[in-house]
Amino acid sequence: MKAIVLAGGGGTRLWPLSREHLPKQFLKFGEGLSLLQRTVNRLQKAPFIDDVVVATSEHHFALVKEHLDKIGADCRIFVEPVRKNTAPAIALAIKILQEECGAKENEPILVVPSDHLIEPEVVFLHAIEQVISSVSTTNKIITFGIRPTKPETGYGYIEIGKEFDSLTFEAKRFIEKPDLKTAEKYVENPNFFWNSGMFLFSMATFWEQVKLHCPELGYLFKLEAKEVREQFERLPDISIDYAIMEKSKEILVCPLAISWSDVGSWDSVYDAMEKDHNQNVTVGQVMAIDTTNSLIIGGKRIISTIGLDDLLIVETEDAILISKKGESQRVKALLEEMRERANHQVVGSS
Repeated sequence: MKAIVLAGGGGTRLWPLSREHLPKQFLKFGEGLSLLQRTVNRLQKAPFIDDVVVATSEHHFALVKEHLDKIGADCRIFVEPVRKNTAPAIALAIKILQEECGAKENEPILVVPSDHLIEPEVVFLHAIEQVISSVSTTNKIITFGIRPTKPETGYGYIEIGKEFDSLTFEAKRFIEKPDLKTAEKYVENPNFFWNSGMFLFSMATFWEQVKLHCPELGYLFKLEAKEVREQFERLPDISIDYAIMEKSKEILVCPLAISWSDVGSWDSVYDAMEKDHNQNVTVGQVMAIDTTNSLIIGGKRIISTIGLDDLLIVETEDAILISKKGESQRVKALLEEMRERANHQVVGSS
C-alpha cells in the first residue's frame, strides 16, 4: 500500500501564527512535533504502508525536508510545479508512485492532508487496514467520515445512504460548509458525518473516475510523470472533491471512531488541546488571573489577563489576534480586509 501526504497548502486561517511562509502544517501546538511530522510518523508506524510520498510547493520544499529530516522520515518529497489544488497534485503523485515506487494498478493508495490531528492513531490505522481489501477488489473510493461532536460551520459534511458492508456506507451526498442552524441539525442526525478529506482508492479506480468525471485531467493517465510536470501549469485548479467525490456514484464512507480535527481555526485548536483546571489552553509566558475557557498563545512577551472568559488570544512579534470564541472562522475575512486597506494605502500614496 502507498500513501500520499498533501503538504502544499499555504493556509492562513491560523493567522497570525500561520503565514504564507509558515503554513499550519509546520506549526507545533505546545511541545512535540509539527502537524506534518505527526502525519508522516503516523503513516510510517503502519506495517502495511511501504511507501510514503509528500507533495509540496517549491516555496516550502526546504521546510518540508527540514521537518522530515528531524524525525528521520524515510519518504520521497516531490515539488508541484505550481499550486493547483488537490486533484492535479494527487494525479502527479500517483504517476510518481507508479514510476518510482512500482505502484501496481490495483494497489491501494491512501491520500491524507498533512495538517490534521488524529487520536488514537492505532484506531485510525486499524480502520485503514480493515478496508484495504474493499479498494483492491472493487472500483470503489473510500472516504472517511467523523461523527460530529458539535455544530461546526467550518467543515464539509457527508450524508450516508444504505449500508454497503459491515464497515462502510454508500455516500448519498456531500455538503459544503453549512450555516449554524443547518449544522445543528446535522449533529442530531446519525446519517451525517464531517468530511475528513482523507481518501483510499486503487490507482486504476482513480484514473477511471477522473476520466469519467474530470476529462480535463483524465488524459494525464496516458502521460509519464515528466510530461505531467511539463503540463502542470495548464491544468485546472480543482479539488479532488469537485473533480470526483461530489460526482461519482462509487463513493463509500467509512466512519472513524477517533478524535479528529483539521485544526482549521483557533476554536478547533482550543478544542484539540489539553486544558488546565480553568479550562484554559496556554502556551508561552502567560499569567491568567480569574480567566476561564480561553486560548492564550504567546511568543516572547508576557501575556497577562484578568477576569476574562471565552477569548482567543494569539501573539507574535508583529501582530496580536484577540477574538471571542466561536468567531475565529472570520479570520479569513479579517485578512482580506487587511489586504484591501494595504492596497488602498499603496494607491493613495502613489
